[in-house]
Amino acid sequence: MAEKNKSRKMQYLMFGLCSLIALAVCFAVLVVTVRSVDANNSSVVEYDTESKTEITGETAALTQYLKNLTAKTQNNRFIKVNSYTDVSVDDSTVKVCDLQGNELQKDKNLLIYAKNNMMSAIDGYYGEDYTGVFGTVYQDMPQVDLGVQSVVESRFSVGQADEQGNPVYDNNSGELIDGDYYFINLGIDPTAAEASKLFSLDEKDEICKSFTDNVAQVCTVEKAELAVKNLVVSAKVNRLTDEIEYMTFEKVYAVKADVEFVNELEVFGARKVEFEYKVAERFEYRYAGIRFSEHSVSVEPDGEVALSVNAVIENDSEYTVSFASSDTSVATVDEMGYVKGISQSDKPVTVTVTLSYLGEVFEDTCTVSVKQAENMITG
Repeated sequence: MAEKNKSRKMQYLMFGLCSLIALAVCFAVLVVTVRSVDANNSSVVEYDTESKTEITGETAALTQYLKNLTAKTQNNRFIKVNSYTDVSVDDSTVKVCDLQGNELQKDKNLLIYAKNNMMSAIDGYYGEDYTGVFGTVYQDMPQVDLGVQSVVESRFSVGQADEQGNPVYDNNSGELIDGDYYFINLGIDPTAAEASKLFSLDEKDEICKSFTDNVAQVCTVEKAELAVKNLVVSAKVNRLTDEIEYMTFEKVYAVKADVEFVNELEVFGARKVEFEYKVAERFEYRYAGIRFSEHSVSVEPDGEVALSVNAVIENDSEYTVSFASSDTSVATVDEMGYVKGISQSDKPVTVTVTLSYLGEVFEDTCTVSVKQAENMITG
């Protein structure tokens, strides 16, 4: 009978610890501000292509650059954003102690075990990912408006870089990976007034109260503290177009709670629980429009070449696409984007593709050279 009661007590403890870790994730979820923000699929260009805006790694330049870019996304119905939120608890930070501060390794292992076996169930607390739609203005688009004094650390690279800041090259081609992009990381001072607004840090009291209310059937919370440990803003920006590919807002919280188990778990008494969790909100941007895959092609007289375009629109939406040649005596283009060389010319022809979508017109151009094969210059 004693063994049976012991087994039952262990089940209760598991239940209680599971409840605590589940509600720890609820902490993280309540902190997350729901925003909405799809990746911009830009055509690949050579690394030596000039950036639209040349910036340095100075903190002032980085903060101003992100401020300018995020300001342009506000109230723009031709930018849609998909958002994803990931919440994780770092096992190495989990600590369970008695009231004298002595760590209880067995309880800690149970807490970690409970977390690992409940992650699929806990996913339900995160809320669903959000997918934006073109044509709708998002009032809560992320906006970075930080002063230099709020930034405690900054990192910047053209193309991917490792933790030491060294460029990362493709093993096969030898080219810089993502060389057409700026990568920006800003570590933010959690005590800065601007940080509270940017990361929605003014909800800590509400989160602690929710935690206390939700564990009432398992334990009473004598004291709960939630502290911001780390804040980071990171961004990937297409340097050729000054368009944000994605932004991530990462928050690390340290939680300390004094709890007293009640009801069936009363036998376990009081415990001190500590852990850290990370909330990462990722916003992926997509821009309505149309682009040529190549911006320079060549064709012989009486020859043909197909121009490939990428239109970024909603799949079920209405739109029209048209092509036009600047000089039909040199080259023509049909409604499908097939260019035919008419006569040789030293002056290239400009082919324009036009997308009419949601009452707006988007354009891109491609230069076409019409020359005999021995004189052709490929773009």
